[in-house]
Amino acid sequence: RFGCTVTIDREDGRRQTFRIVGEDEAEPAAGAISYVAPLARALLGKGVGDEAMVAGAAAEIVAVG
Repeated sequence: RFGCTVTIDREDGRRQTFRIVGEDEAEPAAGAISYVAPLARALLGKGVGDEAMVAGAAAEIVAVG
């Protein structure tokens, strides 16, 4: 959902949290990604326990808020 925060576990062991925001609020270095970004589109509509393809690798969604 637009405005939500999503935490993923990548296959390489990294845990990352992203906030999905409007295009004018996007600041990828700070973890705020635009809802039209490929990463955000891969995460939107998914829930905890789902997998998403992130940068060509599977990532598990561990939290949605």
